[in-house]
Amino acid sequence: MDERLAVFKFGENWASFSKGIDETRIEAAKQSLKKLFGEEALSGKSFLDIGCGSGLFSIAAAQLGARPVLGLDVDPVSVATSQRNAAHWLKSPSSISFRQLSVLDGEQLHKLGMFDIVYSWGVLHHTGNMKTALRNAAHRVAPNGMLMIAIYNKHWSSGAWKAIKWMYNRVGAWGQKILIWILTPVIFLAKWLVTFQNPFRMQRGMDFMHNVVDWVGGYPYEYASIAEMRTALEKIGFEMLSVFPARVPTGCNEFVCRKITASAG
Repeated sequence: MDERLAVFKFGENWASFSKGIDETRIEAAKQSLKKLFGEEALSGKSFLDIGCGSGLFSIAAAQLGARPVLGLDVDPVSVATSQRNAAHWLKSPSSISFRQLSVLDGEQLHKLGMFDIVYSWGVLHHTGNMKTALRNAAHRVAPNGMLMIAIYNKHWSSGAWKAIKWMYNRVGAWGQKILIWILTPVIFLAKWLVTFQNPFRMQRGMDFMHNVVDWVGGYPYEYASIAEMRTALEKIGFEMLSVFPARVPTGCNEFVCRKITASAG
């Protein structure tokens, strides 16, 4: 099978999820950004959203006063979905735009200039080259600007999940349905046992079922420990401001950093 055809279609899943976006979901996105950056930290700041998906967090950033906001995604379906959502949820969408562009394309990214805040939640580990993706994202951060990334945590089960994701993208539509059917109760139980909360009530990002499809199918797939990410970020000139560990063992650790040296730009 052509490896290009074995990559998960993230855009289609985001488009399906977007049908259920409402004010509650947008408010949750805004609260997530406030937790990461502070109550008024986005106001008047340029904001680059790498891997915008549905455009939800680009929209939330715009509503919190970020100007301008640019969302990037390698998937054209995600770009089109983000544009539709922005037109629907923003009274004045002129301060926000979306483009189809890969974070691995350093030359084209360079042409975008630098941003006060570069945000990439759960994206860089799906590019097939997380090291290059991280470096290219870091290069877009302005002096003293902020970089926020969320990366899958390294866990003893990470290798097994990588194999499942690889297989999901090679078994065809019926095989994918079977895998989702088998793994949904496993994922539900695991999340419930760790968080003691009903996974169907999750508010940040996708709803539970779309998140299951994203998790089971999300390939390419890489991961790193908090210590590994701290070392990698410090090497490219960033000071770690805060780390929010994953709530579940294979979930995303969130890193908020400030650019402190010219080596990252």
